[in-house]
Amino acid sequence: MKDARKFTGEENHAITTAEALTFIKQFREHYGPEAAPGVFFDKQAVQAILDQPHAVGMRYYYGVDSFDQTQLVLVGTNTSRNDLLEGEPLKLSMMNPPLDDRGRYHRAAVSHGISLQEASELTARYQENLPPGQPKGGFFGKQAVQRLLDHPECVGLRCFFGANKDGVRVMVMLCVDKFGAEMFYGPMVELSTMCPPYCGWPNLLNRGISQTHKSMIDPTA
Repeated sequence: MKDARKFTGEENHAITTAEALTFIKQFREHYGPEAAPGVFFDKQAVQAILDQPHAVGMRYYYGVDSFDQTQLVLVGTNTSRNDLLEGEPLKLSMMNPPLDDRGRYHRAAVSHGISLQEASELTARYQENLPPGQPKGGFFGKQAVQRLLDHPECVGLRCFFGANKDGVRVMVMLCVDKFGAEMFYGPMVELSTMCPPYCGWPNLLNRGISQTHKSMIDPTA
């Protein structure tokens, strides 16, 4: 995958349950027990990203919100590794799947909307303090993500923050069922194509500068 010049959408991201649990455990060891374990995306929101005409997958970018919590921003990605900023609106993660009074998934309470300007502020906040060797985000091919979404019990995706043995961030993605429980017995993915080095053309999400800051520098922005 590191030698690929273009994305195909058929990249293999599959991992075992044991590998997933190891990544999650290593994240806790490197980032501490108080660090948020991960975030959530609704199935329909992710499907909308993948269904764009030129999308061969999706890229996630790490961001930091006003509460100093790590969030993810999702955007579609084409074969040239470029983000599809003009298509389906970006999606901002939620900390947890919303549940109703009966403890079942409550899709009506889902909120993933975010503008490019708002998203750029989150990603810039994360990237301005990014240590060397840490990724800004990563890419998952369409086929692998679709395999998760097609599971009959899947209502959304839990993105667990993970780390390799050296503390470099990775992402473990798996389904959530109608009770908000993570489906460790189902398919799961990692092995995303990291950004950097494969970020595509520089844009407001990956160059560490927000739309607001850009406008202050360049009034024509």
